[in-house]
This record gives sequence, C-alpha cells and structure tokens, in this order.
Amino acid sequence: MAVATPDGAAGRTDGPERAAERVLASVTVRPDVPMQMYTCLPQVLALGLARALAAAGLAGARVAWPNAVAVDGDRLLRVDVRAGYDEGMFGNCDVVLLAGDDRALPRGEELVSALEQASAQWEDRLRCACVVAGPLAPLLDDYFETMDAANERVEVVYPNGRVAARGVLAGLDVWGRASVRTDSGRELSISPEQASIRRERARA
Repeated sequence: MAVATPDGAAGRTDGPERAAERVLASVTVRPDVPMQMYTCLPQVLALGLARALAAAGLAGARVAWPNAVAVDGDRLLRVDVRAGYDEGMFGNCDVVLLAGDDRALPRGEELVSALEQASAQWEDRLRCACVVAGPLAPLLDDYFETMDAANERVEVVYPNGRVAARGVLAGLDVWGRASVRTDSGRELSISPEQASIRRERARA
C-alpha cells in the first residue's frame, strides 16, 4: 500500500530545480504505531532532522512546514517518505538536498541515525500518551517552536504558484495542518496537499 508523502505542494517540481536535488541518506523505519499515524511521519522526521542539524552546529536549522528543514530561512533539506505494508507498516525515507553545499552537514550515517532516533522517540511518546488526538499530538509544541516563520508573516501558495492568501503563521494542529491568520482575521487551515507556505515576499 503506497501512501503519498505530504510534500507534493511544498516545492517539488519536475523542472531543473527538481533535477538538481540529491539524496544524501536513505533508511527504512518501522515505528509500531497505528496506520493512520503514518500520515505525519514526514513531519516527525523533519523535526528530528532539524534538531540534529542544530546539535551539529547549524543553529539556524528549523522545520520548514511540512517536511523540510530550513537554515537561516532557506530550505536546505527535505524528508521524503514512501509508506507501505509488509508484515507491518514501514516508511522508506530519503533525506534530499534541495540546494547549496552539503559539506557543513552531518554525514549520511548521522542523518540516518537522526531519523531512526526521531521515529523511535515518536513511537515511545505515542505509546505513553493515554489519549492521542492525532499523530503530532505528543510533538505539537516542539514542532511549532522549531517551525520556520512561526508567528511571522507568510504567503499561502497553491501548487500552480499562485498566492492564495497572506497572513501570520499562527499554529499547527495534531494532524499536521498549518493555521494561517489572514489580514482579514480569517483562520485558514491548510493541509500539505492543498498548498505550501513561504515567508512573505516584498510586493512590487
């Protein structure tokens, strides 16, 4: 059973930018959690990756919603996950370099270790929770506090590149949907499949 990764609306292309991407590390993880929880596995692993980069000295490393890592505001890495079932659920995970130089990054085995650790810790926290409202419930505060552009002005961008709305990145729910409070005061709940979010750009 294939499960789509949540990064389809978050900057993936079939053009030159996509061709320039490079896989730095790959690993299969098998967190023993209910099948529906796997929808947020890419976000969980991106959080673990951001923490690993920060621990390695990249102090500006933050989660770029939903499943990328930005350093000083620029998206550097993305975590792709292809989930399936074979005597239990699993996720085949790739750490993809989006742009720039990887010489300052941890080595491949260290990236793999970060993903495995993030997966195991998530599984433990879900098991320890008495009631779980959604896959990100045990990590919600951690994710939002590590989220690039949290409480800052952003643009909501449709997959075709059109800006749908502008406002403040105000929150995240337990199913990984981002909340943007528009200038009109309306709250938009955005799933990764619907649109991407980027820092607001200067208007011409």
